[in-house]
Amino acid sequence: MQKQAAREIVCLQRALENGESAELKVTYPTVEGDPIREYYRLTPQGRLEVYTDSTDDHYSDQKWSFAECYTPEWLAEVSCDL
Repeated sequence: MQKQAAREIVCLQRALENGESAELKVTYPTVEGDPIREYYRLTPQGRLEVYTDSTDDHYSDQKWSFAECYTPEWLAEVSCDL
């Protein structure tokens, strides 16, 4: 994701540093070619919420999942609690 969305990641990083909110949607294919969509939402409080939409992945549970990170220091290498 880092190379394909460098400008967008900079936007999220700037929002994190300034205590602002921001959102980013990323779509990528599975090995089989099914789309996975991830939505990254940074809140003004510095929490990162990650929503993953696997509903079109025929080899998964075809559900939504959610993870959140509290006070991430760098958005491209966050470790989230499920």
